[in-house]
Amino acid sequence: MKRFLLLLALASGVCSVSAAGRATEILERLAAGFRAMNGYGVNFEVSSGDYEARGSYVVEGEGYYLALGDAEVFADGGVRYEIDNRRREVTVTEVDTTSRNILNNPVRAFDFLGSEYVPSLVSEAGGRAVVRLTPAAGNDSPAGNVTLTVSTDTMRPLSLSYDYDGEQVLVKVLEVAPLTGHVRPFDKAAYKGYEFIDFR
Repeated sequence: MKRFLLLLALASGVCSVSAAGRATEILERLAAGFRAMNGYGVNFEVSSGDYEARGSYVVEGEGYYLALGDAEVFADGGVRYEIDNRRREVTVTEVDTTSRNILNNPVRAFDFLGSEYVPSLVSEAGGRAVVRLTPAAGNDSPAGNVTLTVSTDTMRPLSLSYDYDGEQVLVKVLEVAPLTGHVRPFDKAAYKGYEFIDFR
């Protein structure tokens, strides 16, 4: 009986290590797919409670442009310009290069390698894999756990779910495509009459 329990414990440990290894492999292949593109565009849908909106962003190198509802965001790798067209405000901050939040830093949205998250495989079936990313010790990200769903056929993301203290924010990825052209830079003249709030 003791031998049986020991074998059961060992098997459980092997399965756990195998699942963790598979989760890491999925993350590696996902990140590699994005790195292989010189630039790319993503169409997505965000929902949280009664809120629902569609948006898009394009990435080139460390720069990006994101549009969601009345908001636009430009970033050049160092400075981030968040435009609220309804309030006619431009908030200027430094880019948070450690963030993996798709709305805060889409450049790193699908690159969890070497980040402050511990991956684990929740399930894999029917051409889909679900990976849970748990904040590692010392990671005080307000997003908490992140659940990533990936197509194992294309190694493209299908959705991201963020847990903000029990409030779920779901991002469905509708399309990923290589970038044609370039990401347009921020042009201050295009926002003449807007109030600029600089937090740098």
